[in-house]
Amino acid sequence: MLTPILLLFYFSNQLIMSRKKKTILIVFSIIFVIIGSGGGYLLFRVWPATRSSDPPSMGFPIANTDVIHIMGSYGPKPWMDLHNGIDYGCNASVYIIAWCDMRVRGIKFWFNDGGGHWQTNVGLAYNWKYTFDCVFESWALNETYGSLQLAEIYVEVGQKVSRGDVIGKLLYHGEGTHIHFGMKENGNDVCPYLFLSSSAKALFDTLWAQYGDGGVACNTTSV
Repeated sequence: MLTPILLLFYFSNQLIMSRKKKTILIVFSIIFVIIGSGGGYLLFRVWPATRSSDPPSMGFPIANTDVIHIMGSYGPKPWMDLHNGIDYGCNASVYIIAWCDMRVRGIKFWFNDGGGHWQTNVGLAYNWKYTFDCVFESWALNETYGSLQLAEIYVEVGQKVSRGDVIGKLLYHGEGTHIHFGMKENGNDVCPYLFLSSSAKALFDTLWAQYGDGGVACNTTSV
């Protein structure tokens, strides 16, 4: 038989253990909420605009096509194995508009050693399968001009943009000014031209006939 003293010790110990378990439970609950909310926020920042795995039907990304004076094709080049996008060379500053619904995945401001200029890359996702790299190459030969271009990016990481929204303004800082339009399917480079809507493709073809750099816009035979 337990003595009164032993009984008192037993119940006191049970009470202490219960309080410890409750404290531990509360602490773990708080940690779970913090991690969960933080993880949810991070997931929100990279979650694509649509859950469908279907390919996008894209509009034309240049708001004013009158400023286009040269276009570069997708495919192998003499100076590189693969030019992994289509270039739109512009002779004046111009707005770049969203070609489909997307989520902004990243913004990178950096110096392109190969080109010798500062540029801003805007990464976007249509869904988990199709992503884009819209590169604002304003031909900024110093960081000051490069920063001016960065300031003309109107979107933020995590933001959802709808088709037709303005992503930013490509500034004209020299004859090499252009937008590099890259696209990936499951992480592999693909030619954006193949995913243009019929109306956007008709507009592209008209412009390519005048300003294309020769050959076909989408050379995938040698890739």
